[in-house]
Amino acid sequence: MREIIYIQAGSFANYTGTHFWNTQESYFTYNDDDEPIVNHDLSFEEGRSPQNQSTLCPRLLAFDQKSNFGTLAKTKETDTATDASLNTTWRGGVIHETQDPIPQSEYHARLEGDVEEESDLVRPDSNIRYWSDYSRVFLDRKSIQAIPDVLESTEAGWSVGQELFRRYNEETELMEGAFRLLVENCDNFQGLQMMHDTATFGGFSHAFLTFFRDEFLKASTLNFSFLSGADPNHAGIDNSLDTKRIINDALCLQSLHQLSDITFPIFNPSRWSTLESALSQELSYDRNSLYHTSAVMSSLVETATLPLRLKGSRGDIAMIADHLNWRKCSRFGQLGGIVSLPFPATETTFTNLQCNFSTGLLNQDEHTVFARRNVTRGLLDQDLTAFNAWCDLSSLQEPLISSTHAPAYPVPTSFPSIFRHTRPASMRMTSSLVTAPSTAISLTGYARFVEQTARTRRSDGMLMNMGLESDDVKELASALWEIVDGYGNDRMDEGDT
Repeated sequence: MREIIYIQAGSFANYTGTHFWNTQESYFTYNDDDEPIVNHDLSFEEGRSPQNQSTLCPRLLAFDQKSNFGTLAKTKETDTATDASLNTTWRGGVIHETQDPIPQSEYHARLEGDVEEESDLVRPDSNIRYWSDYSRVFLDRKSIQAIPDVLESTEAGWSVGQELFRRYNEETELMEGAFRLLVENCDNFQGLQMMHDTATFGGFSHAFLTFFRDEFLKASTLNFSFLSGADPNHAGIDNSLDTKRIINDALCLQSLHQLSDITFPIFNPSRWSTLESALSQELSYDRNSLYHTSAVMSSLVETATLPLRLKGSRGDIAMIADHLNWRKCSRFGQLGGIVSLPFPATETTFTNLQCNFSTGLLNQDEHTVFARRNVTRGLLDQDLTAFNAWCDLSSLQEPLISSTHAPAYPVPTSFPSIFRHTRPASMRMTSSLVTAPSTAISLTGYARFVEQTARTRRSDGMLMNMGLESDDVKELASALWEIVDGYGNDRMDEGDT
């Protein structure tokens, strides 16, 4: 057994993660004659439901501000522990003020009610308030890591996030408690699959991974890093908030290059406008809705990582990282794919509709890559013929290109109604993990902006607020340029393979 521990940190990461776990739940089989397509033990362990009943729970730590947990926040016992501590140290009077409990979500009310048809669970999704509102799995108590709501904003607060982790770890014994227990429950722990929001949990995630690496040096890490909405190519240094966000993103990228085996930076949905022409072919979604955009993202992440969980698959995180980073200087990759593939699919379909969520571009002209890992869902023989023809447009050959063909992506009732046509029970799609020279384009934007910021005196006050000095930013720019050099104009590798 090669168990994976999953980390979700931040609101978008947890919205995406909730869809991810709902998909895992849809793979459960309840008939002895039905063989599941995935090995559930890799991602699930025995835990306790809110009713204290034994059940399968994700091997997960979910970090978010306490106010973002919705009804899940009440399952944590920290408030009770705090009250008990006050009672033993304070001899004066205590006034207890309690908030009204958060009511059950409409989806959960329908899920627990008498529903004759599963389709009756599908409703307009405007009433989703929290990512926990549409969860179909039980989270064990140790998975629920509700970070206290702090008065000081954590957005783009690199040093604030690191200090927040330090205090939280000291107060809750996170790494020696909940995380240690997750590891001990594994027969053969292989590593982490992590998703995090850089804007609000960048510094926090850096501190977590640093602590993790100190003890688990040989464990592998695969990271999907959700960047802020600030664009380094179109932001002005006079915009202090965008500057902080970009510097914070850059610090995250530098950290992940050091601490993660392979990382896929993901554009914020606010920057998906360049992908709209392809996405809108089959989808009708609200780009401002976390519930909608996280569903799109989760389908891509879940499909791209499916080979890690497929029954009979020998793949693991280390193998994926070694395959994509065979050049030893390509630790940043790209996530792309087609969500809701039209029928029939032709070579032109794959050329025109392939979206790259790490560059924000359509992949019509992206044939130069270092390595590619494709996963298709629900494709028929004629579709696979067209897909293989599309793959052949690149001169990349095995073993630097691999493809896994799996059953269609299941669409549970918790999935938003974002389909332009009739809502399907399952979805045809593709997802790819790629390393390519074009990664240098995005990294160059950050390196130039950071370098310019380091040279501008009027940015000193803003940097001080982030706990940084001008020399720190100069070193950051130098580190980013060094990473860029790893991709550079080196396109000879493709032609040599």
